[in-house]
Amino acid sequence: MSLAGLLQRILRQPSPDDLWALQPVLLAVDTPGAEAAREIAHCFYCYASRVESKLDSKHYSTVSARLAGGSIGVLAMQDVLEALASPQRGALGELLAGGLAGMLEVLASLQSVKAWKTEFESVHEEAAWDLYAALWRLSVDTQPGLPVSQRQAMLDPLFAIIRSREVDGTMRMALIIYLYQIALAIRLAPLLAADPDSATPQGIDRS
Repeated sequence: MSLAGLLQRILRQPSPDDLWALQPVLLAVDTPGAEAAREIAHCFYCYASRVESKLDSKHYSTVSARLAGGSIGVLAMQDVLEALASPQRGALGELLAGGLAGMLEVLASLQSVKAWKTEFESVHEEAAWDLYAALWRLSVDTQPGLPVSQRQAMLDPLFAIIRSREVDGTMRMALIIYLYQIALAIRLAPLLAADPDSATPQGIDRS
C-alpha cells in the first residue's frame, strides 16, 4: 500500500498492523524527515500494541470507531500541507487548538463506552513522555521563533489531561491516539508533498 493509503487508514482507524506497514516504506526513504516520522510511528505502534493487548478486541474496536467518527478520522492531509506551506508555519498549533474542540465531542461520546480501570498507568506515562518530546520538536521545526513559554503553554494543557489520574482511562487513550495521529501526519506531510507518485489524501470517507 502507498504511503498516502497507509496514512488514510491510520487517520481513520489506527491499528498496529498499519503502523507496522509504515516501517519498510519509511526505511526506503533515506532522509532525516523519514527517520523522524519513523520514530513517531514506532512509538505509536508500541502504544497501540500494548493497549490492544490489554483490552478485549471489541472494546478496542469500539473506541477506534468512535475516534473515526470525530475530527481525528476526517483530518484532511491537504489542510496539513497547506498549513505547513503558509508563512506562519503554525500547523501544529492550529491542529492542536482546532482538533481539541472536536476532541471534546469525541470524549463525550466515549462516556457511553463502558469505563475500564487501567492496570497499566506506566504505558500512558511512557506515551506522554514520548509524545511531549515529539510535539515539542515539531513545534521547534515548524515555529522556530516561538518563545519557550508559548511552546510550553501550547502543550501543557493537553498533557495535564493525559497525566491526570482523575480522567477515565478510555479518554486518556483517545487523546493519546489523537496526538500521535497529529504528530505522524505532520511528519509525513513533506514526504507526501515530495512524492509525485503518492496521491494526497483529501479527507477520509466515512461511508
